[in-house]
Amino acid sequence: MGDTNPVEVSCLDTNKAWELFKEKVGESILGSHIGIPKLARKVAEKCHGLPLALNVLGETMSSKDTIQEWRHAVKTLTSNAAKFFGMDEILPVLMYSYDSLKEENVKPCFLYCSLFPEDFEIRKDMLIEYWICEGFIQENQSRENAFDEGYSIISSLLRACLLLEEPVYKVQVKMHDVVREMALWVASDLGEHEGRYTVQAGAGLRDIPEVESWVPVRKMSLMNNEIQELSGSPCCPELTTLLLQENKLVTISSEFFRRMPRLHVLDLLENSLFSVLPVKMSLVALRYLGLSGTRIERLPVGLQESRMLICLNLESTLRLDNVSGISKFSRLRRLGLQNSKTKLDMKLLEELQLLKYVQVVTIGINSCLVAEKLSSYDRVVKCIKKLDYTYLLDESFRVLTLPIMDKLSDLEIGNCGMTEIKTEGAATFHCGTEVP
Repeated sequence: MGDTNPVEVSCLDTNKAWELFKEKVGESILGSHIGIPKLARKVAEKCHGLPLALNVLGETMSSKDTIQEWRHAVKTLTSNAAKFFGMDEILPVLMYSYDSLKEENVKPCFLYCSLFPEDFEIRKDMLIEYWICEGFIQENQSRENAFDEGYSIISSLLRACLLLEEPVYKVQVKMHDVVREMALWVASDLGEHEGRYTVQAGAGLRDIPEVESWVPVRKMSLMNNEIQELSGSPCCPELTTLLLQENKLVTISSEFFRRMPRLHVLDLLENSLFSVLPVKMSLVALRYLGLSGTRIERLPVGLQESRMLICLNLESTLRLDNVSGISKFSRLRRLGLQNSKTKLDMKLLEELQLLKYVQVVTIGINSCLVAEKLSSYDRVVKCIKKLDYTYLLDESFRVLTLPIMDKLSDLEIGNCGMTEIKTEGAATFHCGTEVP
């Protein structure tokens, strides 16, 4: 900022550090055994006055009400401090909090958050979608139950202060920079296999890393860069997540995805100059494909081999005019087509009705025939979450009857010719009037 008189921000002194730690742990825990307060002071000392460490460790210890747990904490933190000699004082504290996460599937979910750039605000719903497609959360339950589990995991990480929540709308989370560094270190088997999590998100890259080095990679994030081309045919037998959103991709070589047999999550969102996908895009294990905001004109023929696909995000694809053959993705659970050139026509309606497991659809309608027939397709009606009736301009179509849609959260109606909107078994609204 150009300040010529920098001020050093020191750590908390012993008394202030103890007050912060005591506040996080809670008086009820400290009073649950006569020996705990003495041990608690020893635990607090391991934080070296660092507020982040005091917050994280205090939250971790706030559920430990036995003397044995506190003695174990002192022993573990002491041994870890020796193990991490020469490294940042906060690392043993963060590691102890990470090791204290109770549910086993919470740990891989936490590590996954380190794939995003520093200070990046991650949408909770997208994060959970990734977790489901990675297999951290079982997909064979209802979508509602899977997302409830995902939000419960996020709450656990927030309580442990390993994630931070956006305070206003509470729909996004992010990682503290130091916590992110610890997560990347843990994901690399404590530094033994640094290539397993390859994260160069927001690093200003213009080219992808050398493909010869991709063999051990399990997760790769190259999002938020300036990459224009994906070339070569990298051998990635262990790769399960590849995040490439918000680059400047123009071309992808026809062989690029050929040797990624275990790829579950591929996100190419917001590559606005990206025109075509490689025809040989054969990804048999793929579960999540994000193409929102791209300029693709058609789905690649090879994509039909991705029979494990459960989430296909094609929202805001302004050049994609059809998704013929979508019924071949028999395991599909979520299809996003809102603000896409592809609208719900009778052919697509028939195909969606064949999808046994589909639970969420976002789409637009500009056909009067489809608007009239929609209520006859119960499976489709039950899974519509976002629906857009903009530009339904037929002058002969004056009354719109909306079927009961239990999952509907967003409804957009504009630039239409109808004068009346009815809902099945409910009220009638007259267009142009104020509805209380």
